[in-house]
Amino acid sequence: MNSIKKILLTLSLLTLTYSANSQTYGNEWINYNQDYYDFKIVQDGIYQLDYSTLVNAGIPVNSFQSENIQIFGREKEIPLIIYDGGDSSMDPGDYILFYAERNDGWLDETIYDGTTKPANPDYSLYNDTISYFFTWNSSTSNLRFNVESDVNYAAYSSIENYILFESKYSANNEYHEGEKLSTTSSSFYKPGEGWGSPKVNGASGTGYSTNIGLNTPFPYTDAGSPNARFLAHSLSASNASYSGSGNHHLKWEIGNSYYEALDTIYTGYRQIICDKSFSSTIISNGSTNIRWSIIHDQGAATDYQAYNYMLLEYPRQVNFGGLNALNFKINNNAQGKVRLDVTNVNYNDPIMLVLGTNPKLIPFEANGAYYSALIPNSTDGSIQEVIYKDRALVINVSSLEPVTTTAKFTDYSSLNMENALLFVYHSSLKNATDEYKTYRESNAGGNYNVIAADVDELYHQFGGGIEKHINGIRRFAHYIYNSSTSKPVGLYLIGKGIREADYNAITSDGPGTRKSPSRFQQSLIPSFGHPSSDVCITNNLEGPKKWAPLMATGRISVRSNLELLSYLQKVKELEIEQDPNSTYNSFNKDWQKHILHFAGGNTINEQVQFQNYMNNYENIISDSLYGGFVHRVYKSNSDPLDPTVLSAVTERIQNGISLMTYFGHASATNSGFEINLDEPSNWGNSKKYPMMLVNSCYNGNIFQLNSSKSEEFVQAPNYGAIGYIANVSVGFDTYLNIYSQSLYRHISYKNYNQNIGTQMKANIETLETSINNLYLETSCTQMVLNGDPMVNINSHQKPEIELTQQGVYFTPNDLNLAVDSIEMHIVLTNLGQSVTDTVLLEVRRSFPSSSIDSIYTFQIPKLDYKDTFSFKMPLQPNISIGANTFSVKIDIPSYVDEQYDEVLNNQLTKILYVDIDGIVPVVPYEFAVVPNDSTTLRASTINPIADFNTYRFEIDTVDFEGTVPQSIEYRYALVSGLGGVKSVNPSEWLSVSSGISDPLILEDSVVYFWRVSIAGDTTWRESSFQYIQNKTGWGQDHFYQFKKNGFYNVGYDRINRKRSFVPSVSELTCNVFSTSSSPGFYYNAFYIDGNLQDYGIGYNLTYKILVAVLDPVTLKPWGTKFIESAPPFTVHNPTHNFGNSNNESGRIWKYFTFEQNDATQLANFQNMIDQVPDGHYVLIYTPIAARYDLWNSLDSVNMYTTFADLGSDSINGSRPNRPFAFLVQKGDTNSVLEMLAEVDGGDVHMITDIVGADNYGQESSTLIGPAARWGNVYWKQDASEIITTDTTRLIINGYDLYGVLQTTIDTLFTSNDSILNLTTFIDANQYPYIDLNAIYSDTVDLTPAQIDRWHVLFDPLPEAAIDGSNQYTWTQPSDTLEEGQTVDFAVDIRNIYSIDMDSILISYWIEDAQQNRHDIPYARQDSLRVNQTIRDTVTFSTVGLSGINSLWVEVNPYINGSNYITDQPEQLHFNNLLQIPFFVNPDDKNPILDVTFNGNHILNGDIIDPNSEILITLKDDNEFLIMDNVADTALFGVYLTDPFGNQKRIPFVNGQGETIMQWIPADASNKRFKIVWPEEFEADGKYTLFVQGADRSGNVSGEIEYRVTFEIIRESTITNMMNYPNPFSTSTRFVFTLTGTEAPEDIIIQIMTVTGKVVREITEDQIGPIYIGRNVTEYAWDGTDEFGDRLANGVYLYRVKAQINGEAIKHRESGADVHFEKSFGKMYLMR
Repeated sequence: MNSIKKILLTLSLLTLTYSANSQTYGNEWINYNQDYYDFKIVQDGIYQLDYSTLVNAGIPVNSFQSENIQIFGREKEIPLIIYDGGDSSMDPGDYILFYAERNDGWLDETIYDGTTKPANPDYSLYNDTISYFFTWNSSTSNLRFNVESDVNYAAYSSIENYILFESKYSANNEYHEGEKLSTTSSSFYKPGEGWGSPKVNGASGTGYSTNIGLNTPFPYTDAGSPNARFLAHSLSASNASYSGSGNHHLKWEIGNSYYEALDTIYTGYRQIICDKSFSSTIISNGSTNIRWSIIHDQGAATDYQAYNYMLLEYPRQVNFGGLNALNFKINNNAQGKVRLDVTNVNYNDPIMLVLGTNPKLIPFEANGAYYSALIPNSTDGSIQEVIYKDRALVINVSSLEPVTTTAKFTDYSSLNMENALLFVYHSSLKNATDEYKTYRESNAGGNYNVIAADVDELYHQFGGGIEKHINGIRRFAHYIYNSSTSKPVGLYLIGKGIREADYNAITSDGPGTRKSPSRFQQSLIPSFGHPSSDVCITNNLEGPKKWAPLMATGRISVRSNLELLSYLQKVKELEIEQDPNSTYNSFNKDWQKHILHFAGGNTINEQVQFQNYMNNYENIISDSLYGGFVHRVYKSNSDPLDPTVLSAVTERIQNGISLMTYFGHASATNSGFEINLDEPSNWGNSKKYPMMLVNSCYNGNIFQLNSSKSEEFVQAPNYGAIGYIANVSVGFDTYLNIYSQSLYRHISYKNYNQNIGTQMKANIETLETSINNLYLETSCTQMVLNGDPMVNINSHQKPEIELTQQGVYFTPNDLNLAVDSIEMHIVLTNLGQSVTDTVLLEVRRSFPSSSIDSIYTFQIPKLDYKDTFSFKMPLQPNISIGANTFSVKIDIPSYVDEQYDEVLNNQLTKILYVDIDGIVPVVPYEFAVVPNDSTTLRASTINPIADFNTYRFEIDTVDFEGTVPQSIEYRYALVSGLGGVKSVNPSEWLSVSSGISDPLILEDSVVYFWRVSIAGDTTWRESSFQYIQNKTGWGQDHFYQFKKNGFYNVGYDRINRKRSFVPSVSELTCNVFSTSSSPGFYYNAFYIDGNLQDYGIGYNLTYKILVAVLDPVTLKPWGTKFIESAPPFTVHNPTHNFGNSNNESGRIWKYFTFEQNDATQLANFQNMIDQVPDGHYVLIYTPIAARYDLWNSLDSVNMYTTFADLGSDSINGSRPNRPFAFLVQKGDTNSVLEMLAEVDGGDVHMITDIVGADNYGQESSTLIGPAARWGNVYWKQDASEIITTDTTRLIINGYDLYGVLQTTIDTLFTSNDSILNLTTFIDANQYPYIDLNAIYSDTVDLTPAQIDRWHVLFDPLPEAAIDGSNQYTWTQPSDTLEEGQTVDFAVDIRNIYSIDMDSILISYWIEDAQQNRHDIPYARQDSLRVNQTIRDTVTFSTVGLSGINSLWVEVNPYINGSNYITDQPEQLHFNNLLQIPFFVNPDDKNPILDVTFNGNHILNGDIIDPNSEILITLKDDNEFLIMDNVADTALFGVYLTDPFGNQKRIPFVNGQGETIMQWIPADASNKRFKIVWPEEFEADGKYTLFVQGADRSGNVSGEIEYRVTFEIIRESTITNMMNYPNPFSTSTRFVFTLTGTEAPEDIIIQIMTVTGKVVREITEDQIGPIYIGRNVTEYAWDGTDEFGDRLANGVYLYRVKAQINGEAIKHRESGADVHFEKSFGKMYLMR
């Protein structure tokens, strides 16, 4: 029988393993319809739960029977014994008994990597306490102990000789991190990781051994006793070089004979499990010795090992050793029951429970000399565990708590788990979390499906009831992941986490939560592993890859609701800024493109390497969908940033950045970087919060008790960062670079527009396939996000192109006649996602003296963020003097789908004012009708403040073309003076022939031509006017006046003074391409005489028919209907809506598009062709292809009929789908020209002449107005023949303020007629401009009628001008200024016309070197009446204006961004503008910095008074930029490094509003800005003070900043006093060092002869001021005695006596001590 027992025991030992729990998620035991109450178990034992405890917990005990009760622990139901009196109900006095176990490492094995075992299975990584759960159901067959009653011991003759007893040893002194490389270790739980003994280095001498005694009472060693088993866990903690077979040699030995259980040599970081069966005879009674040895015989440099856990299982006599509690195991017995006859029992009321598959309650009672029990065999043959305790040891359960407020677990399977965003929060943060959840579920927050889970409930459901066990979160997330089809989008951990382990790291701030109950409570949401990693919470669960989390993961490491709400507010503000539906302009969006790069490094090589890394990131993020603009701040020394650089950095942060990246070492600075940043609270970057990516060691360690830099930046209310990605442990630059460079790719383009958590997840997935080693693994898993993982950075769904006024400028700045060209610079800005395709840029230039425009088109291949496009064009001074208007358009028509605005911000108008010396006639305005015969003529110089010059005016009754006029009215006048308005009165004219006075009195109805130029110049400006008594308006009444009209098919014959039909001939070019890719499709275009008319194929790349219609007279193309998108919503070409797809679409198109895949569009095309009048040219072309196949299916008849009717013989349904171009003059089938692509992919290029009609023509007047009120229209014309077939129509076009045609009057142009009161038809308030058009026709004689005159009378508008005739005020001596100077400026502004102006608005501004506009405040002035002048002084400062600038003055300015509408109507505007360039020399002189301590300059290493006043003075000699403002404090950086290496910036005012440093402003007489800093240095040690200062211009105080190291010693000591010089002849002073906090109250120097006679005593009053630190006395002893008599040459002794508070001061050792003997020094007097 004994042999059978031995075999069974051996089998049981062999099958005892640490297998993982078979449950997948840990919640399988829960019935979500039941109520659950938890209670805590802190030790193994038998527990009692009584009726009163249940009632006190609020459990409805009357609602269920006792058979329905269940208790669960360790994720399984446990057996119960219920004492209910047999009535199946729980009543007073009833109770439940059960056995429960404390927490150990039973659940930890599920989180170890692979098949790795926990280092110490007896000691949990998290907590000793575990929750058990009380519940009830409707079943009556719940798990119970079977109550045995058999006490017939005599019936069982086989009595057990032994029981199986376990003795354990558990070490938890030190946490071991497992495998390490250098100083890095994995966050996965690796072999050997966990708690154990302190590691020992056995690589010295013969090694290391220690003995551990295991308790082994009463071993059973008789013959037939089964083997004992020894199980031990140990580990290695080094991987050093070696010369033998390995670098570790381990030996386990048992018992007094040192039985060898294990002797192994191995290498590296390993867990070693010794599992050895051996003879039980080795066991000693009482205690068995275990020897653990490290053998030093392998030549290893180090051999660190530790042990974790030991278990010794052996057969024990059935002797309880007088104990009242014992746990043991038994094997089955062949007789069906095991009979135990126990000796040495101590009990009063025993309880014996048997655990296992058949739990039992066993009677245990006296049986003669023994205490006996009969235990039935287990039904499955397994070993049974027996629990014996005296009832006095039963533990009462004191309280229960419902697991939730409803007592029911949350059934997550009943929730919508698709695309879930998981919030895991601590209950203390529930209120703020609820608000956060509401936001994330809203439209503004992303419409997420948020599942919020209380972490305490997760511990219960998924974490085995173990508080802080990571499985609570890990298995919950895994459960949601596997239960959903659309996987969770993110895991957001809400709450501070603190590491569990104690481990050695430079940032360790004390024990972890496992050893610190207070820290355990302060850790709200745990993390995974050591070093802690949120990434690892959900990684290594699915698929072959281990590193990446299952879902985007982040944490906000907050401790309170207030902190969380503060952070939520930042998220809301940021996401409002990022709203794709918000206004896209530079003010709102530009900041998101900006990135800050900081690079550190301790050595030059490191600095270069780190900068190279950062430059690579810059290349990635700037040339990608992100389109970032990087600002570099690279370290070149160990000093903090200069205040000016720091100020610029802070200003950039304040203006907004989306990403801030650092690469360097961790530092004790404010920022944690080697490059110092200001405190986040001083950033001022509200709503514009960056993501921070920090490549360094430890900066991201949010898993410590104290706040990390990550938390300081992210949790700063209203300012700081939105997220912080950084390493929680050590980082290695090579692998941090691999991680960050790859992350940049994901942020920039691979996963652009995704949230940061998704980008981080994708990055890890990418990297795990590249280099699989521990360094890269830790870089991936230990770069942790503190922040919301759903946050996006610089996220834009589409591009958004913007043009701005300040982004368009011209060079050179100084234009003169020597300049033959100008260069235009256009800053193209993309505020959104990068434009990766080609876009078209169009520039149209309108000249002030020509009706012909220049058009330039360019292809822009891509646009990431900003690109300055530049091109040159001729100046053309003959037509460009004055205001040149440039219309700039990009991507119009829009081929790039933009986020916000396709039109308004894609175009602008820019004025270039060319003010080359010249003069222009202004009054009377051209073609004016004047009412008086005495009229003063006025002209304005192009530059209203031009230098002194003489100007020549000429007037005649004929124009000045050809030969010199011969009219007797030919007169001239000379006017000299400064620039401005030049006038000639009627009496000032001189005769050209005689040079004598020849006053001018105008003759009624006579037209006068006049011109003006600089005297001696041949460049003239001509104008004309007519005098008609008491009439005002516009008129052409002389044939020479008509020369400036527009003629179409009409010739102007000056010599014969007649008009004739002259058909115009133009060259038409049409290019049609088959490509649909960029930029090829832009090349589809048509031209007239080489001038581009239109291009592209419409708004999108679909198959279209393009139709252009050309007027037969003007040969100008029709435009599409278009409505301006800004007030007043002007409508262009209102009758040109033919159902074309580009109707009212983006701009005025010169072709009409019809989609080929739409039957309605094809019908609209045919209808348009029908509506085109005969005689008009019709150009039809099909870019990409003519889709005959679609025509055939949609309209197989009418399409081809339309073309056939036009005259086509080639366009038919049998042709292949290729492009064509078709031209016809409608009505003339003989005019057809059609060209078709001959091969697939072929293009079409058509070039042909088009001819205007020979019997039809048009003459158009110049633009008339602006008018205050329209009056009468008069005209007269004559036929070319006596009997005439001429017909003429008069078209009067009305134009709005923008110059857009809005209304038309069409009437017969009779020979002599009028329209009275034109104002009844055209309101000048709406249409201040008109023109007159004569449409001539003569199909018989082919001669047009001859207009004799036409007049439009109207009330004119006023005219103001800038007039520099009386000089202008510029208070500085030149236009080159010093920065900081102030300028006063004034110039005359005159009303030069006969009509009063209303209250006048004048704009003054500075345009700086970067084309930024700085407005100078100036209030609206009173009305400017006839001949009145305004002259006011404006003042501006040159601070910040270094370089070339311009002062601008604009009278009656354009308003609301328009280049058409002025503040009030006026005739001309060119003379309302003034530009004065000036240059500001930058202030580049360095100020002088001075620092004193208590009024003294100190040297490095000096000792100073702990209570010191530090005075910092900055002297700047710039008299214009005196530092006298509080803002100047920002120009200083004062940094103090304490004895512990912590560097901090000293603020002027701290966060509590307390003044730390006081500032004293400089003034004109004393240009010293002072800072007074009284400070008490409390800690002894060496400090370093670093001071930086800069002036207002950013000049720092020298190339080397002030740095001094000083020492604080608070103990009062004094060194020996040395006299210097020694020997001396005339006088000597005393040098000494004093420490402490106060100077001596008593000090005396005694001088004596060598015999000891005192010859002189020097008291403290004579010595002079004494300071803490280094002292040189002001007093110098001259070698005389007390009476002033000179002492003889020789040697004298001296000593010093000093006291504080009546006690002698302690002597301080110094190098001078060698010159003293017993405190006496020697001095030598040698005269």
